Amino acid sequence: MRREPAAFISAAAIATALVLMAYVVAPRACTGGLEVYFWCGASALLLLVCLPFVTHKSRSILFRVTLALGFLSFCAVAWFAGLIAANVRFICGLGYL
Repeated sequence: MRREPAAFISAAAIATALVLMAYVVAPRACTGGLEVYFWCGASALLLLVCLPFVTHKSRSILFRVTLALGFLSFCAVAWFAGLIAANVRFICGLGYL
């Protein structure tokens, strides 16, 4: 498989894994699951920003920056959508839950 389509497939797979991970950590959000979800999401954002610069070497820098920003926004939306859809509790220390 060529590198260029692999970038889009990888971005979709990483975003899907991030949403699925929200469902895994949601029951344990107050006992460290939220921190795990945060750091995995931050590393996924970093990975997807770097991905176009590795896979689209023959393209212009403007195209790669635009693609990196698109991947960044796509992953951020998936990250917050997983957080909301899985009902991950993030207010744990206030005594309400």
